[in-house]
Amino acid sequence: MESIETIIPDNEGNHLVVVLSFYEDNDKVGTFQIPTEFADLDIADIAINKLNLDMPLSLCAFFKMCHWLIEQFSIFHNAVFSFICSTEPLETHHSDMTSEQYRWSLFEYFYQRKIPKLTAMGIESRDIIVGPQGYQTFARVFYRIKHAPVIHLVIEHLSHKYSF
Repeated sequence: MESIETIIPDNEGNHLVVVLSFYEDNDKVGTFQIPTEFADLDIADIAINKLNLDMPLSLCAFFKMCHWLIEQFSIFHNAVFSFICSTEPLETHHSDMTSEQYRWSLFEYFYQRKIPKLTAMGIESRDIIVGPQGYQTFARVFYRIKHAPVIHLVIEHLSHKYSF
């Protein structure tokens, strides 16, 4: 699996590590069952991690991350990107939210700010629930309108990706 990684500083001593992990061609045909007319489709998972777990992270790193991801859409014209919230424990000041709900709320906040830019680029998104009952988390798939005929295949795979 090919990947592209960037480290984004928050200017306060911490960093975000953002990785796009692209699926291999045989995964697109075999696992996703993408038709041959969409064989040039690039499918990538977005992974976001904080470099120093015990250190706060300034919001500016998230703004820079959004800018970087949009740049990647400009580079990869046939790309579908997916983001799946981790269910790993996360310390926050929001005890009424699960870790994945907090991550989703944060991701949603930054996504909402970029909708006009994404729309201008012809990029749409779909929300999905990933994982089996009782172990579910939130996900979003970003795709260009021209990929709409096959996006259901990507969503189907991601919906069951973490099923046991």
